[in-house]
Amino acid sequence: MNLNGGGRVLVRLSKEAENLIKKFQKTEKQKEFQYDFFVDQSKYEKWEDVEIGTEGFGEREFVVKKEDIDAYVECTQEENPVFKDEESAKKTPWGGRIAPPMFITPVVFWIAGTGSGSWIRTPGAINPGQKIEFYEPIREGDVIKIKSQAYDKYLKRGKRYLTYYSEITNQRNELVAKWWGTLILPYSKDEEEHRIEGAKK
Repeated sequence: MNLNGGGRVLVRLSKEAENLIKKFQKTEKQKEFQYDFFVDQSKYEKWEDVEIGTEGFGEREFVVKKEDIDAYVECTQEENPVFKDEESAKKTPWGGRIAPPMFITPVVFWIAGTGSGSWIRTPGAINPGQKIEFYEPIREGDVIKIKSQAYDKYLKRGKRYLTYYSEITNQRNELVAKWWGTLILPYSKDEEEHRIEGAKK
């Protein structure tokens, strides 16, 4: 933790934490991914700036490689052969290996970057629950993209909720999933101090 030129406190991961993360990075995307969400937080969409109905696309596309699915299956200790073994999966109704449904989560974080949907990276955000509908499975070689729309935002018991509706599609424009993503976004330090002072009056 240190101070920038304006005297604000900057939060950074410790060297120990960074070394631990790097130890488990195996894929090309994992090594490229900015896992320290504090670094670009000034670029993320803010609750107060979001206009309901605004649409946008993710910053980039996710090209699914075998190593991406392998790494997800390993870290989740998935045992279903349809997710692990191509030959076994060929004997299933899927006709071949597919990614586990929740593989969509790291895909979304990868695509968001600092563009549309970047608010999901906000440090300190709380997950109150998600709604996801799955359609076409994700397979090796697919190119995944996201179109999102600011769906709802509201205050509840003093907490700021934000929901985006996203349609996740592949290179054939087939619908992979619909996601109503909701998070409780924190107030900034200055905003929190202002609220506390206001409550005292």
